[in-house]
Amino acid sequence: MDSRLGRTAAVLRLALGAAVRALWLTRVRYRGMSPEQRIQAERHLWALEGRHLRDAATRQGGMLIKLGQFLSTRADVLPEEFTREVGQLQDVVPPVGWLQVDAVLRAAYGPRYVPDVFQSIEQTAAAAASLAQVHHARLADGQAVAVKVLRPGIERAVRIDLDAVRIAVSWMVRLTSWGKRFDLLAIWRELRDTTEQELDLHGEAERSRRFAENFKDDPMVGAPAVMHDLTRSGVLVMELVQGIKPDQLEALDAAGIDRQALAKRLIESYMKQWLVDGFFHADPHPGNIFVRPDGALIYVDFGMMGEMRPQDQTALRELVQGVIEHDLDRATRGLVDLGFVRPGADLAKLRRAFGFLLDRLLGTTFFRASGPEVEAFVREIRDFLYEQPFQIPARYTFLGRALGILSGIVAPLAPGQNFVRLLMDGARRYASGSTGAGTRQVLRGVLRRLQEPLQQALRLLSKLDRDDYRIPIDFEPLAREMKAGRAALRALTWVTLGGFAALVAALVGVAMVGLRDVLIVLSVIFFVGAILAQRRA
Repeated sequence: MDSRLGRTAAVLRLALGAAVRALWLTRVRYRGMSPEQRIQAERHLWALEGRHLRDAATRQGGMLIKLGQFLSTRADVLPEEFTREVGQLQDVVPPVGWLQVDAVLRAAYGPRYVPDVFQSIEQTAAAAASLAQVHHARLADGQAVAVKVLRPGIERAVRIDLDAVRIAVSWMVRLTSWGKRFDLLAIWRELRDTTEQELDLHGEAERSRRFAENFKDDPMVGAPAVMHDLTRSGVLVMELVQGIKPDQLEALDAAGIDRQALAKRLIESYMKQWLVDGFFHADPHPGNIFVRPDGALIYVDFGMMGEMRPQDQTALRELVQGVIEHDLDRATRGLVDLGFVRPGADLAKLRRAFGFLLDRLLGTTFFRASGPEVEAFVREIRDFLYEQPFQIPARYTFLGRALGILSGIVAPLAPGQNFVRLLMDGARRYASGSTGAGTRQVLRGVLRRLQEPLQQALRLLSKLDRDDYRIPIDFEPLAREMKAGRAALRALTWVTLGGFAALVAALVGVAMVGLRDVLIVLSVIFFVGAILAQRRA
């Protein structure tokens, strides 16, 4: 079904059928039902709708598979019965025929792409998904590579499906209380943005490079090299990576790889991505991670990446540090700052409920009670949660997705281990945000770019070194200039602000990069401040 009308009709028919069944349940079958029977009927309906979407996605492919996978991550909006059904969708579909792939490659490289670009290329796909498929090949110089090719016509199909989903979402927002309650349009925009991201192979090449750069100092985590000069709008060429998948337990054991250590490495790599880099792999299913014989992790497929805002990283570190240090006030504050709590929620009850939850998850002593007091408190929490004070902002969709997939991989690698406690253990070295590597890298980059103009400043600073850093300053001329009027006052303001900035830079920098580099940075700050002061005056 490739026509716009046909694809749109399929999506709208699915949404309309769900609306009709929900209306029939509430207006007809609810009559005479007890509250318990209503709950069971609703659960059955949600499971049925999940199966309908799963079946339709399997038949039609493309965007509907992505939609089902996306909705399976929104447990804050959708019932478990629905998310469990659509969560079974696998992004694996039959590959398109070689003639269609050949046409894409000819358009990208010309009719003689073999042997001009590739020495050889396998016509049978090594892997196929809803948006693209992968073929193994060898470059003209003999290097083994993986060639990712977008399905012909997939961009158009995705646009049609996204438009149809937007129409269905608009209906839900206007006509249903559930649609009004949650920001479904924001969820749709997130789905649209991430799908467009997956279709951008030039962007994927850059994201792969960025991920590898973030882990360049860690030999146990990496990504395949990308051939940027061979990447086109519909074709991505990268180093061929082979290894053991993390769910192949027998192969891991046969290779002598420590599963517990592998689980720890996997979690720590994600804690760095979340807490330090703010840039993370959002689809870490076993097919996208390879384990080398030495136990190193190689991530592949950077079509779906998440990015965290700096303020969200700060709030997440606050939450994690609060849990690690058993500081419930700090942990709750982090939860609120992350935006997980709806406005108007009772924060005192939230604090108690969160403490109770952490106590049960981690075996800690956030909550101290026993006997009847516990039973009464459990009832209080149940009533509190029924008011639904929690929400998951759309921007965290892929963080939640990655976390859920990660837990599924870690469970068999570290059987019997508490996953939440493993997360906290993995976060300890990153939660404070004090590793300093990122800041040091930025400062070094600035210094490299300013190397030539800073040489003169460095020679001037050598005299400072001999004079014990004392600078004789005659304030009389400045005082006379201040009397001249407002222009000089503005100059003094700029100089003062520049000096304050330099002081802050010095305090941070001495600890991070050493005194010599700090002196260079200080000279630049004062130099720029002087120019600004002169221009302002």
